[in-house]
Amino acid sequence: MAPAQPPAKRPISSWLMMLVLVLVMIFTAFGAINTIMLMIAFRNWTNVPFLFNLALRLALVALCFGAMVGIARRLRWGRWLGLFVIAALTVMILLMPDTAQYDNDAQRSGGAFGRLVLGPLLMALWGYRFGFSAKARRYFGN
Repeated sequence: MAPAQPPAKRPISSWLMMLVLVLVMIFTAFGAINTIMLMIAFRNWTNVPFLFNLALRLALVALCFGAMVGIARRLRWGRWLGLFVIAALTVMILLMPDTAQYDNDAQRSGGAFGRLVLGPLLMALWGYRFGFSAKARRYFGN
């Protein structure tokens, strides 16, 4: 019988994912609190847009908390939830409107290159390191 292997160390990409999830949870919780405060200010608890907004924010907090638990406990579904979050952030980067003011076309093309090429490539690298690298496979017990 082979001796038991010590558990694999948590990869840096997992630490980074948990940090991003904590930040998303904090900002989303503040948004939910602001929505509740607006509902109190308007004294209207049956306003459908406010309730829908609140439900979306609370669902996002629950999703991030579930992903954190899954990653911390080395569960396979935590790995896939983390990859889903990385994919969602990549889509958000691509679809977000560019509101920056540029002085000339060279700066504008550099901004477009960073947003449309460099950002998604870095997110793809993060996704690989988080879910498919040798360290990640050892960490999540694959």
